[in-house]
Amino acid sequence: MEPSSFGKSNSNTRVCKIQEQLEKDLNGVLQTDIKELRKSGRIFENIVDLDSERHELFKISEWVNLRKAISGNDQLARKVTEIKVSDCFRQLVKASPTHIQAVTALSEKYKNFSEFLLDFVAPQIHLQVVTGETLKLQNFCLIGEPGIGKSAMLNELSEALDITGRIFDASSIQASHVLNGLSRNYTSADVGLIFKTMLLEVNPKNMEPRPANALFCVDEVEKVGRTDQHGSVLDLMLALLETQTSRRFTDVCFPELTLNLEHLNWCFTANSTKNLSAPLRSRVVEIEIPNPTEDQSIEIAGSIYAEEIKSLKGRVLQVPELEYSELVKLSAYSPRKQKQLLKLSIARAVRDGRGSVEIKDKAQKTTQKMGFI
Repeated sequence: MEPSSFGKSNSNTRVCKIQEQLEKDLNGVLQTDIKELRKSGRIFENIVDLDSERHELFKISEWVNLRKAISGNDQLARKVTEIKVSDCFRQLVKASPTHIQAVTALSEKYKNFSEFLLDFVAPQIHLQVVTGETLKLQNFCLIGEPGIGKSAMLNELSEALDITGRIFDASSIQASHVLNGLSRNYTSADVGLIFKTMLLEVNPKNMEPRPANALFCVDEVEKVGRTDQHGSVLDLMLALLETQTSRRFTDVCFPELTLNLEHLNWCFTANSTKNLSAPLRSRVVEIEIPNPTEDQSIEIAGSIYAEEIKSLKGRVLQVPELEYSELVKLSAYSPRKQKQLLKLSIARAVRDGRGSVEIKDKAQKTTQKMGFI
């Protein structure tokens, strides 16, 4: 038998076996649901085209059991119907030379992150390119002062690596149920952010389900809740960082459906290590991010200005220029503050019909009181 014929025969056998399993698992699901799935174009042949770059996020049999179990709750049932059977298989993004180039380019934009990008991220990707592996970074925590661009850089990094996930604000995670859901025993029962992000949302960049190795970040992790009500946030996060336990993640609201999250990339940001727990610190690589130097701050301000005016070209009569002297003024501020000042200064320049942007000196700053007298 020719090798190609053998491969085709083997593939057809796999398709038949999975079809049989699907038909067995789908026993008890309404025929209207099955027709709806087929109408959406997610038929058997589409979901069994598996290779080394695909990952089984959940079992189809468990998906069926969840649909049966939740049928009496209309609100939650609507969420479940959003989960398609083909969502069980997710892409695993493979490391590529293009990713290394993107990281290098990013280091030019975020100068104060260059050591992190070139000495931590790039070598890992290079090794994975050589070995043909999927993209997986060690768990890490970026530590640095507020406003220096940690979240912005991570957003761009995830997009550059094609593993766009989510950045969670730690201050909103005051109990574990925010991440892993609230039991159906409560009237306010709902799924958590992790389940929602992986199964009920799509990547806004391509409108496709997020890959199995998406990058998740907890921003300012030292601000997560310390209460054990509905479970400890810290215990949950530690479990997600361990390969063995992350393979068996269940949302408390939908315990029938186990998610295999072992390929997720996890990172954190913190303003300092003072309030970070020892167990968490032992599971991540801590990376200190320095404040930008004056020269770096000038380059960062120039990049922010270029991004801001990009959307204005062709839409306003005159795009205001930014003189070098104004860039020097901006270098006294953090990247976050630079962006705030530039947005406002550009808006004022356009309103006044001026050909250049004017930034107030730090010494000229005054506190503007707004309100009723």
